[in-house]
Amino acid sequence: MPRDLGSVQTLSYCEGPTRLGFAKLHHRQEESVMRTVTLFVSLVLAVPLAAAAQEIAVKSIPVATGTQFMIFPSENLSMGGVTIALDDPLHDPFVNPAKGIRVRGMHFAGTPSYYSVNHRDGWVDDASSARTLPIGMVMRSRRIFGGAVLAWQEMNKRDTQGCCWIAEDALSSFVHPSDLSIQQSDGSINRNNVYLFAFGGSEISGTNLSVGVSAFAANLNGIEGVRLLYAQGDQVDQDGEMQNVKVGLLQRWDDGRSAELTAQWHRFKMDHAMTHWIWLEDVQRSEPVTRIEQDHTSGVALRAGYRHPMKNGWEVGAILVGDWKTHPKIPNYDLMRIPRDPGNSSAYNIGVGFARRVGRATYGFDLIYEPIWSHTWANAVEDITRDDEVLVRAGEMTVENYFRFRNAIFRMGARHAGKKLEFGVGLNLHVIGYQLNQYNFVERFKREQDESWGEWTLTTGLGYNFTAFRMQYLSLVTLGTGRPGIDERTARAESGFFDASADFIVAPHGSLALADAVVWTHRVSLLIPLSQQ
Repeated sequence: MPRDLGSVQTLSYCEGPTRLGFAKLHHRQEESVMRTVTLFVSLVLAVPLAAAAQEIAVKSIPVATGTQFMIFPSENLSMGGVTIALDDPLHDPFVNPAKGIRVRGMHFAGTPSYYSVNHRDGWVDDASSARTLPIGMVMRSRRIFGGAVLAWQEMNKRDTQGCCWIAEDALSSFVHPSDLSIQQSDGSINRNNVYLFAFGGSEISGTNLSVGVSAFAANLNGIEGVRLLYAQGDQVDQDGEMQNVKVGLLQRWDDGRSAELTAQWHRFKMDHAMTHWIWLEDVQRSEPVTRIEQDHTSGVALRAGYRHPMKNGWEVGAILVGDWKTHPKIPNYDLMRIPRDPGNSSAYNIGVGFARRVGRATYGFDLIYEPIWSHTWANAVEDITRDDEVLVRAGEMTVENYFRFRNAIFRMGARHAGKKLEFGVGLNLHVIGYQLNQYNFVERFKREQDESWGEWTLTTGLGYNFTAFRMQYLSLVTLGTGRPGIDERTARAESGFFDASADFIVAPHGSLALADAVVWTHRVSLLIPLSQQ
């Protein structure tokens, strides 16, 4: 059964052309069979969803998103994502391009990866996966440095129609595919994405100050997790793009201290062509209908960081991040009931990290507080007359949603690097909790809602240093996300709204429910030093 989130008890959800004529179907309750998953996990969390395009992702629903943007090379991402007080010469320039000054010589990296998202419902065959092939190079020659990564990605969605949840009376019940009178079809849907990232910079002569610039662009035909928010869609065609430009500074001191500052502009634009089936009673058959939804977000961000070495191998670091976004176009997902909802968000990270090196062992942990404020609203498409005879004119606001997030991120990990063999283990916990205050100016009511959940990522890793190159096997597993839905028993009849952006900002009209998923990622990294300094 779908698990509860807060006061959640059931899930109301439906998928495929079987949405038609459900009154004629005989429903039966199906118990979810929990699958035993044996997990062998390896090296570390890399880049979170859309981290290449923004500093802080805003997420108000626990939708499974995979590790789609894990495309950058790394030397030591083996400790649950610990980064605040630890250097990673191959990975850091993709966070702050000025950190390219820490690259030693020239390095080639090939990091093919694979992830799968499997929903843990006994009879629901609903899985997606992606294969990614990134190829990159970083280099430094005296004061000049630079690098680039090119990645090609194939996303696959197993297309099995007829799996659905529907609301019946006050309770939600499962419908097994064998109960459906409409013919089912199996197949797969492939999407291809292309990513390109390049950076360059220089150290200013006579100083320890370096400056760098980077640019990221992506041609996107699919974003993981979007399909889960279109309950009716038998097919969701996505087409869009993503851009990001960064300017970074890094100041180093002779005693080991360092300070950094990064400014960036990011833009996300996506169109969704959602095709679903409707039942025509007059001809007693179903026909496809397509509608277009748009998802646009743009913003600016600032990131400041500081590191200070201490005694006995300890190092302490701190970060302060701000990301300010506007959402001019938000999709009308099937889970929503109000179209054309714009909005804006202000997201912050305040974090501290500690790390220690003792011989060949490295330990570290990060603790980050993540407050976020989001404001979304809807405007009337046409004149609306309320039940008290007051006229709400087209263009006037009909509903407002105020989110107040109090998120937290905790990362911890350890790594041992021998002469040949390396091993790392870590844990990344992202706790998300928010309060939603919703004002409906048409039906004249106010409501509050609280939601919270935790997303757990367990990492371990194994690497081997050959004479001429380094080989790593990377893997991570994430629990706590899945297919989101609404408990209809908590929803206000005909008065619920969802507002979402590229960040999955959703204002639910009832308590959230979740069908769990397991996101399992594998990555093999080949790191070749072409020259050393």
